[in-house]
Amino acid sequence: MTCHNLVVLGGLEEFTPLVALACDRGIRTIVIDGYSRGPAKRLSVERGGAAYNIDIRDIDAIAEVVRAEHADAITTAYSDVLLECAVQVADRTGLPCHLTPDQLPYYRDKDVINETLERAGIPGPKSAVLEEGFTERDLEGLSFPLVVKPIDLYGCRGLFLTNGIDEIRACFQDARKGSSRSAVLVEEYVGDPEFNAQALVRDGVVHVIGIADREKTVHVSGELPPGTRNVYPSRYMQDVYEPALAAMSAYVRETGQTSGPLAMQFYWSPERGLQVGEVAARFLGYEHELIAYACGFSVEELLLAAAYDDEAIEEQLACGDPFGRRIAAVLYFYARDGVVGDLSSARAVAERPDVEYGQLFYEVGDRIGSPQKMPYVARFFVVDEDRDVVDRVSTEIFEEIRIPDAAGEELLYRNRVEGLA
Repeated sequence: MTCHNLVVLGGLEEFTPLVALACDRGIRTIVIDGYSRGPAKRLSVERGGAAYNIDIRDIDAIAEVVRAEHADAITTAYSDVLLECAVQVADRTGLPCHLTPDQLPYYRDKDVINETLERAGIPGPKSAVLEEGFTERDLEGLSFPLVVKPIDLYGCRGLFLTNGIDEIRACFQDARKGSSRSAVLVEEYVGDPEFNAQALVRDGVVHVIGIADREKTVHVSGELPPGTRNVYPSRYMQDVYEPALAAMSAYVRETGQTSGPLAMQFYWSPERGLQVGEVAARFLGYEHELIAYACGFSVEELLLAAAYDDEAIEEQLACGDPFGRRIAAVLYFYARDGVVGDLSSARAVAERPDVEYGQLFYEVGDRIGSPQKMPYVARFFVVDEDRDVVDRVSTEIFEEIRIPDAAGEELLYRNRVEGLA
């Protein structure tokens, strides 16, 4: 029997199911990232594997571990930076990977993504690349409001909603802070319904595993509204499935991706059809659980099959239904700057019998900060056979949850269920 040694790049909680499944299959795991207390690292060691505290950007050091541990595969998910580092490690060590380093800009650099969409004939928001000192002529053909964003950063960082050229100039340096590029990208803001699509590419063919409604709530007037609820499957599934599949298929034909995960953020309305905003060659964080709840696909099974058993991918793809067997929603909560004074209401929400899972990212006495130090203050999963039930429970949670400071002042921004009165 072959003894496999799998490198898992990423040691936080979301990787524990993957490590557990690999260990159950007799695969030895080597978990690597810069967080010393990662739960996936602890589980790996407990199950006879290894864990290393190495910054994921230290490609040379990780490559040495790959060789020393006789690793025969590498996998990761949920983060663009994790994917990029995994691709570079695989290239350095000869491990198989679904991308090569020269393909990364197609899934990382927003100007390259937009150029690729245009070549493939895929509609997207009108955009332009601006250098410092840009003029009004550089904005010809674009209509405000415009979203200003860094070209090569991840995770919704450095995004600003602007309504005039002076506002673009005012946020220009903040938008490119941390970027390796001197320019920024501006694109027209799209107010149509927004969606996340997840898929797996096998032998050049795209297989959709889920499409979600990505609902937003305006928290601060004039600012880009954050995503506050994602729901699988989309309520517009019959309308968006074929256009989304066609767009993803056309995109991978341009990039040369023939295998591995694929995700796409897009907009759709009956009047304007589909417009693509972002494309990534990974599974989305905090949504792989929803895929399992709603559509029956196991991201962990797909990642292991991609690493060691290509034939098993077909079997895994047959296990789920992208149109959904249940309705699954994740609720995200954001807050103003302040010190957390009371979490009893949020903990009560987490303990509701109709909440599948909940997580609080702060403790009493923690300062939330502006921007928040963590991606969200809290998140909760709601799952049911009936969409009306999921909408009702979501609305109740949005209305009842409170996180005040010590003086009793509410810190949470209020959310709403999109499309409901």
